[in-house]
Parts: sequence; C-alpha cells; structure tokens
Amino acid sequence: MTRVFDSIVIGGGVDGLVAATVLARSGSTVLLVEAQPELGGTFREIEFATGFRAAPLAPELGHVDPRVLEATGAVLPVAMTPDPVVVSIGQGEPLLLRRSIAATAAGLARHSAKDAAAWPAFSARMHALAGFLAELYRAAPIQLEATGLDDYLLLARLGRKFRGLGRSNMVELLRALPMPLADLLDDSLESEPLKGMLAAIGVADLCQGPASGGTAINFLHRHVGAAPGVFGDRLRLQSGGGALIKALVDRARAAGVTIESGATARKLQVTDDRVTGLQLASGEEIRCRSVISSLDPHASLLELLDPVHLDPEFIARVRNIRYRGVTSIVLLALDGLPAIRGHEAARTGTILIAPSMRYVERAYDASKYGRVSEEPVVELRFPSVLQSNLAPAGRHIATLRVQYTPYRLREGDWDATRDAVAERAIAAVERHVPGFSEHIRHRAVLTPPDLEARFGLREGAVSRGELALDQMLFMRPVAGASRYATPMTGLFLCGAGTHPGHGMTGLSGLHAAHAARPR
Repeated sequence: MTRVFDSIVIGGGVDGLVAATVLARSGSTVLLVEAQPELGGTFREIEFATGFRAAPLAPELGHVDPRVLEATGAVLPVAMTPDPVVVSIGQGEPLLLRRSIAATAAGLARHSAKDAAAWPAFSARMHALAGFLAELYRAAPIQLEATGLDDYLLLARLGRKFRGLGRSNMVELLRALPMPLADLLDDSLESEPLKGMLAAIGVADLCQGPASGGTAINFLHRHVGAAPGVFGDRLRLQSGGGALIKALVDRARAAGVTIESGATARKLQVTDDRVTGLQLASGEEIRCRSVISSLDPHASLLELLDPVHLDPEFIARVRNIRYRGVTSIVLLALDGLPAIRGHEAARTGTILIAPSMRYVERAYDASKYGRVSEEPVVELRFPSVLQSNLAPAGRHIATLRVQYTPYRLREGDWDATRDAVAERAIAAVERHVPGFSEHIRHRAVLTPPDLEARFGLREGAVSRGELALDQMLFMRPVAGASRYATPMTGLFLCGAGTHPGHGMTGLSGLHAAHAARPR
C-alpha cells in the first residue's frame, strides 16, 4: 500500500527538524527522511579513531533565535560561556578576546593604547549593525516591491529598526554592506594581531580574503546573536550540538513527525506541474502534497527534480550559485593536553593563528590560484576539555580548522595533498605551542571533497552557497526562490543555502514551514 503524508521533509539537520515539527504542530502529517544513519546534519559527531569522537563542522552552534524554540517547543540545553573566547597567537604576546568588553580593552592596552580606547565603541557599533541584520533575518526576505499587508508591515518594522540605529550607524551600515572587511577594521583599529584575529573570524569558510569587496557583511553576519564585544563564539552547549539535535528530535516525535534515517531521497514525483510525491532510493514511492528540501539548492532543484520542469533562465541561475569550499578539518587524538605557557584557560576557547590581516590575505592568495596555503589560517580547539565523553578517560581530542584549502586544486589531487595540509597545520601550531605534536596519537583529515562525500556539502562548502552580497537576502539562493517556495508548485527549500544562511540555526526551517503550511 502506498503511504501518504501531507508533507515530506528531506534532511535531518536542524532546519529540517524545525520545519517538520512546525508543520506537524499545525496539524499536518509529516514524514522526515534522512540519508545518513544518524540525524544531525552538520552538527553530527563522527568517530575518527577508536573511542575518539568529534563534531568537525560544529565548533559552535551559531545563533538560535527564540522564535525557533517557541515554534518547536524545544528547550535549549545548558550552554557554556568559556572565557577567554578567542586567543590569538603568532607574534609576541598572545592577544585575548574576553567576554567582558572592559577586560578585553585592558588586555589590548599591552598591544595598542589606541585600540584599548577604541574597543568599547567598536564593539557597540558592530553589535548595533549586526542587530539590524538580525531583524532582517527574523522574516522571509524582503521583496523589492511590496505586494501585501505582511510586506508593508515588514518594511515598516525594518524602517523603524533602521532609524533606531541613529544617524551615525545608519551611515555606517550603508557603508559596511559592500565594504572590504580590511577597510572596516582599518577605520577603527591599528593593532595587527587584533585585526588579523577579527579578519580570520570574518572570512571563515569564505573563498575570499579580508581585502575583497563585500566581506564586511560576512563579519557582521557572524556576529548576529553574539554578545557585545564577543566575536567568533555565539552558542556552545555542555553536551555539544548533539544535545540540541536530541531536543529537536524529541519535539518532532512528540508532534507526530515520522522520522526515518538511512532513507535516501532519489526523485521528486510531479503530476500536472506540481509535486505529488517522493521516490526513495529503495524504490518506495510516497505520496504527499508538498516537499521541503534542506539539501543544497543545486541538489534540490536540479537533481531531485527533473530540470525539464523549470525555466532555462532559472536553471542557469541555480547552476551559477558559488559554493567554493576552502576549509579542511584535521582531527587529532591526543594522549594528553599540551601546555600553553601562561594560558591554560585558553584551552576552553578558540586558539587562532592569524597574526595579521596581511597573513590572512596571503593565505587566501594561494587559494585564488588553486593551491593550498603554505601558511594557512588555523583555528585550534580542544572540545574534550569541556565535553569529556568525546575521548577515553585521560585522553583528549583537538580539532584544527584549516583555511585556505580550495576544493579544486590546479595541480595534483587531494589524495596526494591531504597529508601536506595536516602537516602544515600541525607545524603552525607547534611553532607557538611547543610540544603539541608529541601528544598526537592519531589523526584524520577531512578535505573539502571529504566534507562533500560525508556530509553532503557541495564542494565542501559549509555555507551551502557563499555568503556574499549577490547571494544574500532576496537573492538567496536565487531570485525566484528566495522566499522558500520554488517555481515548482509544492516544492519548498530550507537549510543554509537559503535565507538567512549558515549560522542562523533553525530560522530557515521555521520560515519554510510557514511558507509551506496549507492556507
């Protein structure tokens, strides 16, 4: 007998779980299918050595808007607030970003009296500008031409929020949107270690350097939901990202969602120009009135759906979405923790090797020409310090997030290059944390092609579509599909490849469910 549901949601990451739960709580019958044996998407943990586990793509969980929790009924698990948040090592004395603006400013005084004095105003300004983006993200993307009451109300609310910035910050926001991040930082700060740290945070997972136009908005995007003066960290849970996934799975099941893992979506079924069902890789055909896909836009629109149903110009726009993953992850099993001279507390936060903006830009230069950077930007974390169940007793794990390592290499291949990525990253850490490599007992390297194969990230891009001015808001993923509905009736999109993008945890799933809900 053919199974029938009101809606099918493809993908068991946060956005898929949120969309399924919201639809089920509104009275729809919902099936959620996930290709992997475990749910979680990019928050999923993997075992990379016997007894050693890590969530390589979720060092922090981004911003969880209260509306997501309210709509699903989920309760956020206990969060952690490590301090210092980020420690930059490289040249001279380490630089610490702390949760207190005053404490950070006091530390900056040893590097630059000017930056120490400027830090409170800089932090307040960045927080205000990111706050306006947060308001943009709380609804479906604005349309250039309002067509209904909801559009007019949204425009009015955004207008009030924009005016609330004040004249100075209104001008600053308009300047910042197309601006290179390097210019934004140069306007207020002078210390190279500080600017290098903030530049690395702002271009993380982006195939651009801080001198590239439009990178300032990526920096602000990554600050949405963070506390004033806290950059590079928004939400971390005592039990890791898996705790959030469990909470959402529990709420989905309580709402009546049928969840099936190990079920790969193969093809959307279309009748009379609307989606009427889904065929799984097993051959089973399931009928439905709507499908919400949290896969990347290319997979959803040009692989699951036969492109014959779409306009050629629309197909061309989807094919032109830039992904360009440049991040590799090195997972290390350690027999103990290395000493970090005078800064053992830093092991609970992020240790960053990006001593200057020029260093970050040089690292990017290599990827422009299809090469792996010889001096990469490296983020070092010890997740097992606060989450002890990730490693056997007395042991630890370290994760190295290595940028820039382009998906497409101009010379050679990734099988011959992966070890060089790990060795360069480990050597960079060893130069500043002597004895680090002596504790390594096993390593695993996840290159951009590995991230594509294991996590379904096209070209290894965690963003599922670069966050750039021409791929944001009403142009994300493309014009004609930015409000979650697609040209194919009954097919909706969610996930990081849609508005508002990576790091806005669960928001696109919430918006997509509202768009797909029967009127």
